[in-house]
Amino acid sequence: MDRRVIMCRTHEVLLFDYDSRTGHAAGTGTILDHDRLPLELVTHGKDAVYAKRIDAWWRHRAIPSTRDGIHRALDTMGIRSTVELLNRSLGLSLSDQYWVRPADADLHWHDVNFFTNKFDEDLGKLLLTTYSSSHELSFNAPDASTGGDLPKRWTIRPQDGVRALIKGGRTGQEPVNEVIASRLAERLDIAEVRYSLGEYDNRLVCSCDDMLDDREELVSAWQLLGSVKRDNRLSMRDQWERTATRFGCDARAIADATDDWLLVDYLMRNIDRHYNNFGLIRDVETLAVRPAPLFDTGASLWCGELRVDNRDYRTKPFYSTCTTPTARRQLGLVRSWDRYDLGTLRDWPDDTAHRLALTNMMAPARIDLIRDALAQRVADTVKARDGRK
Repeated sequence: MDRRVIMCRTHEVLLFDYDSRTGHAAGTGTILDHDRLPLELVTHGKDAVYAKRIDAWWRHRAIPSTRDGIHRALDTMGIRSTVELLNRSLGLSLSDQYWVRPADADLHWHDVNFFTNKFDEDLGKLLLTTYSSSHELSFNAPDASTGGDLPKRWTIRPQDGVRALIKGGRTGQEPVNEVIASRLAERLDIAEVRYSLGEYDNRLVCSCDDMLDDREELVSAWQLLGSVKRDNRLSMRDQWERTATRFGCDARAIADATDDWLLVDYLMRNIDRHYNNFGLIRDVETLAVRPAPLFDTGASLWCGELRVDNRDYRTKPFYSTCTTPTARRQLGLVRSWDRYDLGTLRDWPDDTAHRLALTNMMAPARIDLIRDALAQRVADTVKARDGRK
């Protein structure tokens, strides 16, 4: 039986036993720093630091088994699971400050973290393309703890040393959608992760700078809401905003940020907003909290769908007073319309059509349908604003 410590940057957070024969935690952990305890180890506001929950937290850090091409990549490496892959990298990430070290090991954050230290990129290349020219892969990389189903990898930009995420798609349209969404957010003066378009291995990809610095962590809505007891008197939006506020975020800031992605999701016809792709950013030293910028809007603009039309559709994650949440009902949840200059959207459908045409991957007739459908969505948005006023 080994002793291990969950670390949050330089802070010791939880001491627990680990059975190396079974590959699982054992017994109940000892909390060393309650303020920085991973939220997955809190349920209904109470600590849950027993072995099963520690194992679940660790599995959640690993690449999901639903990642495109992951099984082929694991076969290439001779590794049985994404959790085994994670075990070889101390669980270090570029999305938060958590890692796990043996209790008796002389390891220090400033020597091992990926925010300030170089890392090997061959593993990331394999995960993005499912093949690699290297026969001996180094697992000293943040890619083993990067979530999401689409293929992606981290790189260090040589000209300035910035950590950047490169992400592919399933249909080829998703990277373009990310760029379009970030430019739409800029038009509306909405905080966003700025994406740029590129090519990798003869495929379209998008890239963005890491939204965090070496003191910050991304806290998803799924993590935050899973740590508190649900108040059935509140709508899901109100539950989310109250929980975020109690976590330390400014109430006005989180309300505005929620309006922001509700509006962009409707205009973009995003069908994949869920509790893991919006949230908060926390400074793990000061514990100051702010909303995360808009990100992950690739599943938009009728991507991969045969028909382009403006019929209403079921969507996630909020609802108003209806049992079935739909896009139009969620647009009705936007509260502070005065913050947006919708006049900036007059030529947005044309600009979007132009950017889709530049890739030479879509028929002109389909692009025309998307342009017309977006013009109608802009009109619907103006109508919703005027009706609310």
